[in-house]
Amino acid sequence: MDDKSMDLQMLLEIDEDLEKGEVAQLKFLCTDLVQKKRLETVTDFKDLSQRLEEQELLDDGLLIPELLITIRRLDLLKILNTSKEQVERYLAHDDCKRVSPYRKMLFQLSEDMTEENLRIVKFLSDLPKAKLETCTSFLDIIIEMEKQQKLGEENLDELKDILDKCDKQLADRIEKFRNMQRDREQALSCPVGVRPPLKELYNHEHFIPNYPDYMGTDMSGPRRPSLGLATDSQIEKQTTTYDEKDYYTISQRPAGHCLIINNYNFEMSETSDGLKLRDRKGTDTDKESLERVFKKMHFEITVKDDLTASEMLEVVKEFAEKDHSQMDIFVCCVLSHGEKGAVFGVDGELVEIRDLTQPFAKCRTLANKPKLFFIQACQGKVGQEAMWTEDGPDQSTEKGKYEEDAQKVASYSIPIEADLLIGMATVEDNKSYRHTTDGSIYIQELCRQLEDLCPRNEDILSILTKVNSEVSNRTLKGYKQMPEPRYTLRKKLILPMD
Repeated sequence: MDDKSMDLQMLLEIDEDLEKGEVAQLKFLCTDLVQKKRLETVTDFKDLSQRLEEQELLDDGLLIPELLITIRRLDLLKILNTSKEQVERYLAHDDCKRVSPYRKMLFQLSEDMTEENLRIVKFLSDLPKAKLETCTSFLDIIIEMEKQQKLGEENLDELKDILDKCDKQLADRIEKFRNMQRDREQALSCPVGVRPPLKELYNHEHFIPNYPDYMGTDMSGPRRPSLGLATDSQIEKQTTTYDEKDYYTISQRPAGHCLIINNYNFEMSETSDGLKLRDRKGTDTDKESLERVFKKMHFEITVKDDLTASEMLEVVKEFAEKDHSQMDIFVCCVLSHGEKGAVFGVDGELVEIRDLTQPFAKCRTLANKPKLFFIQACQGKVGQEAMWTEDGPDQSTEKGKYEEDAQKVASYSIPIEADLLIGMATVEDNKSYRHTTDGSIYIQELCRQLEDLCPRNEDILSILTKVNSEVSNRTLKGYKQMPEPRYTLRKKLILPMD
């Protein structure tokens, strides 16, 4: 069988597995690559691939894999005899015009659009009623806005204003896209021989650390890369290389388990000294944010609500005894009331953080792999006093109802074993704060920074430093909050995010 017939067979296999809605997503992503009239007649993947072939866009074999990665159909890459990591490696060193960052940004907005937000967007959009009635998805609205010249890569104000009124996090994505575009333009405008600032280098959309353990030097696809693509050895000579020993490898899918323990209902709880614990209003917002973010990072999510102290220990034991050999990392998020070095079960009994982490330190299939714990709970009863800097402006003050996740101070120590990171919402002896509807200040900021900086390939410690900065700049109930990461990571950790 010759190469051409093999190409056709691959495309037919992909066509059979793609749903109608996914074909519509691919058409949207290709809007800037094929004339709109030519796209209008596309009904399936075979038609679309033919249009792309007519534009000679399939010659290097990278466009279709990139499209499949964007719509998260990683399983179909096997048909092309390649993987997500291999495709991204080539894309990082290739300047050909393919799917535009603008299209990808709009597509990601559509992926995170809830039905309620879609209803609000339709209500706020200034589109003819007859057009709106035919719009069943956010992408439909985007397409109509573009047709009426209400939206474009240089015309994002109207869409941002609409999203500001229903979901500020989605609106922030547009602003971040603008900033990245400005950074890219600034980098490209530097005179020949002048090195652009580090910010531009590391914010580049396709910057990926050049790990030496990439899979294979050959990449099969509808057409094998040639001419325009450097070999592995050429890439190593042309770019800064990163030694394998400097980075944890996160390449498996799923990347790892993410266990979220979410304790809300403390109505029947009573501490050992007879004190009552309040229900943790707003914690479900934290839970949903963590689910959303870690799902984007390819984790297998498990949520456990309202666990007693013994149940917390039991579920930790259960996960520590799992086989993690086909995964690269483990994450546990605990949302509860707490004391110094410990957190409460919903029965008012304490669990030492040591007892949550040690089972994983002993797990053989997690040996030499990063194990991350994020703890939203007070570590004491002291509120940190706000302090003026010598010549700084007034610090921002948060409005709304905030509560503390605290009780009396106990005396427990937090363990630090190898390859472990514990992200604490606050330093020892101090309170942490949680908004009764918007969630905790720490978890919400953590999720924001992960969504912002993971796609830029920032390592986890740089991200947590940014979280520290943002949280510490706020004043809550007249007090400050200072998060504290503790770690024995032996390598840099970059978490994957589409």
